[in-house]
Amino acid sequence: MQAEQIQNASTDAVAETQPSVFSSQFRVYYEDTDAGGIVYHTNYLKFCERTRTDFVREVLGYSQQKHLQEDKQGFVLAKLRANFMSSAKLEDLLTVTCVPFHLTRARLEMYQEIKNEQGKLLFAMCSTLAFVDGKTGRPLSIPEEFKQKLVPHVWTQDPQMFC
Repeated sequence: MQAEQIQNASTDAVAETQPSVFSSQFRVYYEDTDAGGIVYHTNYLKFCERTRTDFVREVLGYSQQKHLQEDKQGFVLAKLRANFMSSAKLEDLLTVTCVPFHLTRARLEMYQEIKNEQGKLLFAMCSTLAFVDGKTGRPLSIPEEFKQKLVPHVWTQDPQMFC
């Protein structure tokens, strides 16, 4: 899909009919860039991971630390589809969104995008997170308490068209 099509179909276009979008902001520091002042590609994934973690902690009130240490259970990345449309640069202020859009017994799918201060879409990705037993690595059912907190935030529109 072309970058301009993705920009036109971003979460802004459907936000009025969906649950609110969680977002975080990050300033691009020198350590985030390559020698040319362009954000290194893996750092987009780090920004998205931080935003997903904040969504789970702040919106859902779910302690990943507790479940990892006490229950030896947690989410792991099972699948990732990413589109790099444009580069973020040193000192840019980035807004990273997090939208859950599909929930099954043991998996959660999230759509995320990164925009600069001008609202230009730089990066978009869809990730599939699997809930697993930390000892065996086998899938487990997502705890019912987590699902109940998550359901009001799950979008009904499938953002597959974005990724």
